[in-house]
Amino acid sequence: MEHDTESNFECIDSLLPFTRWITPTNVPKRFTTQMYIYFLPLAQISTKNISSAAVIPVPTSDGGVEHTAALFASCQKWLDQARRNEIILFPPQFYLMWLLSPFLSVSSVSLSTAELQKQRDGVLEFLNGDGDGRGVKWADKVMSPVAILLRGSDQRAVLALDKPGPELEGSGRGGDEKRVVLVKFSKEGPRNVDVRYKKDVLEEERAASSDVKL
Repeated sequence: MEHDTESNFECIDSLLPFTRWITPTNVPKRFTTQMYIYFLPLAQISTKNISSAAVIPVPTSDGGVEHTAALFASCQKWLDQARRNEIILFPPQFYLMWLLSPFLSVSSVSLSTAELQKQRDGVLEFLNGDGDGRGVKWADKVMSPVAILLRGSDQRAVLALDKPGPELEGSGRGGDEKRVVLVKFSKEGPRNVDVRYKKDVLEEERAASSDVKL
């Protein structure tokens, strides 16, 4: 089989780092996982440059080794299905798609090359920021989720994302100070996953506590 080495290097160069995740310390087997964003190439499909599309390969199964089917869909569609518990998204997957969803809007009509590129430019501008004012850009953020409370209203755990894990203490690396992930863990996997701002969740819990009468 012939390989296009130059093309492969171009694909690697197009990978954009987007957070690293380290398994929490309460789990026996721990991993570190670097996340990336990759934009499929844009191809003109109109001779008058009226519309364009990303060059999307047909997704295929790997023969059942790890998955039985594959398809492409928007961030918002995956998030909606996860909220309805039709699919399972683990907290890092849900969180990253939640962050990207506002920039990658879905349209019922074909978008022009300029419109698609504008969406991508919005993502790139976002990645060059830090998201919480702490100075650590998204490419360098490291997150080791820690449960900080269990919500009494729905029994979902609240996972803080601001710590990078004990291995990186004092390194200057950190995660997301502003946002938390809500999740209910079950035997089949994480359910009822969502992302909220930490201050809102904590205010809700304080209000709920003050309403309790002894």
